[in-house]
Amino acid sequence: MAARLLVVAPHPDDESLGAGGLMAKVRHQGDDVYVVLLTSGDGFVEDAARYYLSLDVKPEEYVHMGYERQMETERAMATLGIPARNLFFLGFPDGGIDALWRTHWDRDPWVSATTGFDRVPYLTAWRPGMSYLGRRLLDLLVAVYEEVRPTRIVLPSAFDTHPDHWGTNAFATMAWAELARRNPLWEGVARLGYLVHWPTWPLPLSYRPESAAEAPRPLRRLGQEPWHVEEIDRKHVEQKRLALMAHTSQAELIKPFMLAFCRRTETFTEEHRWSGHRGASVVQVANPDTGWFAQAFGRGNPLAGVRWLRRGDSDGADVWLRPGTPADSRIEISITVADAEPRHFLWMIGDRVPGGIEVSRQHDHIMVRWPRNLIGHGARFLAGAQIYHLGKCEGKVPFRPIDFTRMSPVVDSLHGRMVAWNEPMAP
Repeated sequence: MAARLLVVAPHPDDESLGAGGLMAKVRHQGDDVYVVLLTSGDGFVEDAARYYLSLDVKPEEYVHMGYERQMETERAMATLGIPARNLFFLGFPDGGIDALWRTHWDRDPWVSATTGFDRVPYLTAWRPGMSYLGRRLLDLLVAVYEEVRPTRIVLPSAFDTHPDHWGTNAFATMAWAELARRNPLWEGVARLGYLVHWPTWPLPLSYRPESAAEAPRPLRRLGQEPWHVEEIDRKHVEQKRLALMAHTSQAELIKPFMLAFCRRTETFTEEHRWSGHRGASVVQVANPDTGWFAQAFGRGNPLAGVRWLRRGDSDGADVWLRPGTPADSRIEISITVADAEPRHFLWMIGDRVPGGIEVSRQHDHIMVRWPRNLIGHGARFLAGAQIYHLGKCEGKVPFRPIDFTRMSPVVDSLHGRMVAWNEPMAP
């Protein structure tokens, strides 16, 4: 089977920011590269205001901007040697990917705040007219994967702080998990995560092709997955620069930021090698400490981590909060089960507790338990959590694929082990 690289990106230009050098390198080696864009970048308000010289941009003008950004992507990919036929524009809403995952899964399509559409408006899209629902987007990604049959998938890192980026990671990972459920051969497909949005990264904000790109230290120290460093030749760094500058609408606004990604290395999390298993039927997902600088600017993450648990006929989540988190914060638990018909569950843990769910709190430790038949007995799911205070999302724990089929069964009771798990979150 010939090598095929598939790059999944939330917006036009993210594919080049995260993996432009790798794509140029792979094409130079004679292998195929494909790119799938979840949105067409039709929600960038500042960009549209600059483009139309107006603070009152009309919905049809945002759609026009989406077409323009598709053409910019085609020109950018041409500089890397990637033909237009290898591009998939899905046309889903810029600024709404996390909402499709969380709250608009299979009913009440999301309505774009900029275009006014609740379905794909682009005639150039791979499947025009698709409703803005998470289930439909997942179906499309599964179809793209099946058509491309990639040997490597490159997607945004689960730690990316932009909602569209971590939402893209969730959809792209779930599409892989669904195919792996059907066919074990998909288990061997490598998944590499690129980072675009993270506090104080990348630095410095300047063009330094002779320098190496180093992932943020808090993420490197976390240790739950290895980092892959891809060496990029100078000629391929230059190709990446040209690709980025072909995204003209973005370069006019954020050129220093874009050029800061042109380095002699690109760094990726090896998501296929992530392991949070901590003994039988326990999966731990930890968050790094974002550091004093991010916290000083209000960008710290109150969530230290989550342990996902399975005991007997019960499942659960232990959520750890950082000291000083307001007591009236609310925790959102999100679970999407990979099954013959993927099912999505979203629970807000706060003043009210959803039926059938038990919640208790001990200082900065929140314990959530539910009977397994509440979500079904599927052993594979994608799970994550977010924290809200006064209606604003203050942070999240990365959505991770949980596979309880790889763990040895335990027969002791869930509540009988609760005290043993009441310990600080390991880094």
